[in-house]
Amino acid sequence: MLILDYATKYANRVGASPGYMEQLTVFFRRLPWQVEEVTPDNVDEYLTQALTHLSPQTVANHRRMLTTVLDDAVKNGVNTCIHRRFRRVKVPRPIPRAWSRGEIRRLVEESKKESGHFRDLPKSDFLVAWFLAGYCLGLRAGDLHTIRWEQIRGRRLYLVQNKTSTPHVAVFTDEALRACKTLPRRARVFGDYAAINTIQQWVARVVKRAGLAGSTKFLRRSCATYSKVQGRSPQHALGHLTEGLAERNYVDRLLYEEEAGINGQPLPAVLEVEDG
Repeated sequence: MLILDYATKYANRVGASPGYMEQLTVFFRRLPWQVEEVTPDNVDEYLTQALTHLSPQTVANHRRMLTTVLDDAVKNGVNTCIHRRFRRVKVPRPIPRAWSRGEIRRLVEESKKESGHFRDLPKSDFLVAWFLAGYCLGLRAGDLHTIRWEQIRGRRLYLVQNKTSTPHVAVFTDEALRACKTLPRRARVFGDYAAINTIQQWVARVVKRAGLAGSTKFLRRSCATYSKVQGRSPQHALGHLTEGLAERNYVDRLLYEEEAGINGQPLPAVLEVEDG
């Protein structure tokens, strides 16, 4: 049996989320292996070769998926060739970069200059709402794309996150909710106007014109960072299950210290001699 077919059956059996199912399918489609014949050497060779053209984080994710599926195959007696763990993939600790509130204001102002319509929707209105909602809600782009008006009660949004299939509550700022309400009403706040890839292209153009770098993910980091500035839990703000993940991978430490007024005083100079 092809490892893709086994991975699909495994995902169906354990009730994997649609997002995880898609990840498994995209990855295992590239491996023409028979699940019964896979050895640790096969996996180690693939991981080593993948590191020559893919990021360590991506390869680590591939290792994680291989381990999950092949552990299940060994447990069920489908594979009897695996008797040791696969080689490690070292992932450098990321240095998260978020947009400051000033930079988000620049993006909003640049969005207002966007010309053209998409059906009955001015692109400028859509992008303003997207940036403001992305900042205060801190959702993954896919979840932001699919939020529905029926999930909003007052200023609170109650949804199930696609990646983890867990419930999460996020809170709109007044300005973000107002911006969303200016859009022509559809069942979904954003998703009924354009595909996520199209939206990301619009975002990329605005970011470039504003002289910045980044994507919608930077808004998620901004949410985590400013939550910490307020004394709130970044983990809770992002709806993470893993302890410390938001702090490590999403909080922009430099921006946090600037906004919180921490560690801003340098040490005394060495070459400058004080008068007297």
